Amino acid sequence: MPIKRLLFLSGIFIVAAFFRFYNLTLVPPSPSLDEVSIGYNAYSILHTGKDEYGVSWPLLLRAYDDFRPALYVYFTIPFVWLFGLTAEAVRLPSVMLSLITVYVVYCIGKLIGKKYLSFERLGDVAAAILAISPWHIYLSRLGHEANLGLALVALGVYFFLRAVVTSSRNAWLFAAISFGLSVHGYQSQKIISPLLLIFGGALYWKAIWHEKKKVMFAAAVGLIIAIPAVTVTLSPQGMVRFRGTSAFADDAAIVVAAREKYIAAKESENRIAQIFQSRYVTNAVIFATNYVSHFSPAWLFAGGEREAHKVPGLGLMYVWELPLLLFGLWAIIASRLPRRLQAFLLISIFISPIPASLTTQAPHAMRAYTFIPLLQVVEAFGVWWIVRRLSKQQLRILAVVVGMVVSMGLSKFWQGYFVRFPVEQSDAFQYAMKEAVSYARVSEASYQKIEFSNQGALYQSYMFFLFYTRFNPGEYLRLGGTISGGYEEAHSIGKYAFGIIPARYEDMKKSVLYIYDSAMVPQGAKVIKRFIDAGGKEAIVAATIL
Repeated sequence: MPIKRLLFLSGIFIVAAFFRFYNLTLVPPSPSLDEVSIGYNAYSILHTGKDEYGVSWPLLLRAYDDFRPALYVYFTIPFVWLFGLTAEAVRLPSVMLSLITVYVVYCIGKLIGKKYLSFERLGDVAAAILAISPWHIYLSRLGHEANLGLALVALGVYFFLRAVVTSSRNAWLFAAISFGLSVHGYQSQKIISPLLLIFGGALYWKAIWHEKKKVMFAAAVGLIIAIPAVTVTLSPQGMVRFRGTSAFADDAAIVVAAREKYIAAKESENRIAQIFQSRYVTNAVIFATNYVSHFSPAWLFAGGEREAHKVPGLGLMYVWELPLLLFGLWAIIASRLPRRLQAFLLISIFISPIPASLTTQAPHAMRAYTFIPLLQVVEAFGVWWIVRRLSKQQLRILAVVVGMVVSMGLSKFWQGYFVRFPVEQSDAFQYAMKEAVSYARVSEASYQKIEFSNQGALYQSYMFFLFYTRFNPGEYLRLGGTISGGYEEAHSIGKYAFGIIPARYEDMKKSVLYIYDSAMVPQGAKVIKRFIDAGGKEAIVAATIL
């Protein structure tokens, strides 16, 4: 590899690492609800072999009765062992997996570019775009299983393409292992991975038949790996997550309205209206609406001051990426790529929003995360299409202009993510909980009992208490462990209680320290300590009776 190319690639990964490792302790500003759960359960399994519920080596992390794949917890255990129970320990595996994804994108682009375009740098360009992607940087710095699922699917796609493009000896097996593990990674991959395999198998059935012995062996290995995840997913516990987030729930507003119209149509014997207001049509409308929302330019390329998983004032992607996407889509269709590969790339992109379209809160950046990394590969096609049509002089001018535009975008991202985000959105990460827990521990000798609310800024306060105090997991399990992680479920840990606490002054008791959301303090209570978020706003208070 030429020295200039090696330096360029090294620069890409240095930039990617910088944006993902820089100030990881403070941005995001504090451990999130998911991170404290993942961290403490990793800590518990490390020391006891059991999670907070007393389940030995679980395949599903019950996590607030949410039931999610537990593989990321096991990835976290070595980091908790090395660095202790901290936000960094929970986030580091995610960051490292995100860097692996950047490298895999480079490999995918290089494979396609070298084989079909005589443009090996397709991988360099795709990796460079992903290295500075707001979408990828934001989510990669969260200690969350989404990055594990994404990295495994990206590896699966790469090895599948190696198998069908280069007939690599072990690629089928590596692809099967990657896809098999991916369903243990994140919920979305339980839909994405089977769909990729179905469409990939249909498109490349001749190549598969030619290597049928290798494919059959690889498929058997992949199934053995995946079956435990499939089994627990279809169990009553595993279905809790889907039922809780389903966009088709009976109490969804659009479902309720359609049901009422259907009843009215039935009473009036209007058969056409009955068809259009039937549950099947209603569900199809919900899905289609959710699906299309993920392609909205306003969602992808613009952002408000406070949107889930988005940098304040910025979209999931830079505005300058839009023309590259459009040129890239055209380049894929118009190029001499094999039709099967064209179809595979496009299908892979268009199935990415399906998991998020089945759930509430669409469009959803995390559930549609599999858009990455193939969007960056498409953008690299756009760069290839532009470069091959310009002279050297035109390319120099374009490089200067692009450099200025990209620099402006990075400056806006830096200001939005590293400066504004940790201050303006610290409440979303329950920033004040750490100080509140610390104060309660210091003050506990002065009170017979300490009661934490479970509402507002104190949502699931029991888990933050376990995390911040590094409460001995063996002792916690001896005390009974977690019975349920439901929203209104009460928890008791020694003299500490977590749940619904008195809303009226008359119900408060002497010798009890109450920790309230600042908006829920009973009138007349004596506030003895206030806890603020990173923006200076009061979030939590400690109170007693006079």
